[in-house]
Formats: sequence, structure tokens, C-alpha cells
Amino acid sequence: MRWKFNWKYFSPYPLSPIPYPLRRRGQTAIEYLLVTVSLLFVFVVLYRSLQWYLSRQFRNGGVIVMKMYKQDPN
Repeated sequence: MRWKFNWKYFSPYPLSPIPYPLRRRGQTAIEYLLVTVSLLFVFVVLYRSLQWYLSRQFRNGGVIVMKMYKQDPN
């Protein structure tokens, strides 16, 4: 039986340095997409927690400023 090259499983770019199978390229694209979505989720959670922390700090600072205005007799 003679070996036959099957184009169905390989890249259509013959000059590419590494001929990746098409299924592997699709899997890599899905992996990149999942990593991007997970990193986006992590950064959104970090941003929201930082925003919550800073809003609490500004609120506490505003309470201190209002107390100082009430105590000041001028």
C-alpha cells in the first residue's frame, strides 16, 4: 500500500514552518479564547473589588470631613 498525503488534516499553507493539523489549530484557537475569557473575568473581579474598596475609603473620608465641619465653630 502506498502512502498518500491527506490534505484534510494539514494546513493549506505549504510554506509554513510547522504543518499543524487543522484540528490542532482549532483546539489552539479555543484554548486561547478560553484563556482570554478567564483573564477578562479575573480582571473584572479585581477591578470591581478595587472600586468597592476605594468607594468605601472615600465614604469614610467624607464622614471624617463632615465631622470636622460640625466641630469647627467658625
